[in-house]
Amino acid sequence: MKTILIIPFFLLYFYQNVLCQDKINTKDKNQLNVNIIEQTDKVVRYKMSDYEDGPVISLNSNRICRIEYKNGFIDQMGYQNPRKSRPLGISAGAALELSGGGGMFSATVDYFIIPQIDLEVNAGSSGVSGGFYFSAGGRFHINSNYSVKKMTPFTGVLLGSNYGDEFVQIPFGINYLAPSGFNTSISINRMIGFTSWYSTFAELRAGWKFKPW
Repeated sequence: MKTILIIPFFLLYFYQNVLCQDKINTKDKNQLNVNIIEQTDKVVRYKMSDYEDGPVISLNSNRICRIEYKNGFIDQMGYQNPRKSRPLGISAGAALELSGGGGMFSATVDYFIIPQIDLEVNAGSSGVSGGFYFSAGGRFHINSNYSVKKMTPFTGVLLGSNYGDEFVQIPFGINYLAPSGFNTSISINRMIGFTSWYSTFAELRAGWKFKPW
């Protein structure tokens, strides 16, 4: 009889204990049952839910992809933003010089270090002055950490070399990134050579963005 009475109380205690805890989901696919003490933009401090007398543990926010609070609120830590959830990308592009001087074909590898800054490396063939070219730099997207917008305007600055002739490239364009990972952009680019030549071309890119975990 005592055992029968104890079971409901045990189940009630277990149910309340499960509900009265926060859950941290990390990028390496671990789930921690905790009681969060403090959360900032850079760090989350907590105690393990089954060890309340234990030490306060700190975890960098950039290692967390989701927090489920005991009150039912879910903090996605900005990962609804496709530029944060899918930072790594590969793409191919074609460009046409607006003055009629020729075209360019390129391949690109890029990475969003934050949703506003996309670092990229390009390589391809150029019709601007002939030969092989490469460039590297950053594109700056008008975006925010928690934005879910698929389309963002951008500009940037890249440095490169076109068959030994160095240049600065300044793009202005619009990027579209779907939740599935499909990524495309269209832009107008100003290319200024260090030897006093310049060119303006329109570029279209398409590719794919990947999740880092």
